[in-house]
Amino acid sequence: MTEKLGILAIGHGSKLPYNKEVVTQIANHIAQKHSNIIVRAGFMENSEPTLEKAIEGFSGTGVTKVAAVPVFLASGVHITKDIPEILKLDQKGCGNLTIDGKPVPVCYAKPLGADEMIADLIFKRAQEVL
Repeated sequence: MTEKLGILAIGHGSKLPYNKEVVTQIANHIAQKHSNIIVRAGFMENSEPTLEKAIEGFSGTGVTKVAAVPVFLASGVHITKDIPEILKLDQKGCGNLTIDGKPVPVCYAKPLGADEMIADLIFKRAQEVL
């Protein structure tokens, strides 16, 4: 059986539309660059789809494994507690989602963190404004 990978991009959400738009655009960029991967975006607060609804969005896609990736810079309560509870993850950060009535493995990635690519992007933004 061939693996079909999925990415669940998890955003914080906001009462304002901008957070949802950015996370959704990031998910769309991934999907466009990697057409063989199924990408869904879900949100923790104030935006739709919720994380649970985003997981339902994998229904009918045939995904066999999902990477849950928080689109957050750093760890906080959502990253360390809420998301692992919703995804029912073990201590290693993996578990199973139920998609189309079947268990599908899910593993949880780290937040974006202090990555050199983010530093380069911040420098780029500084150059743009200066």
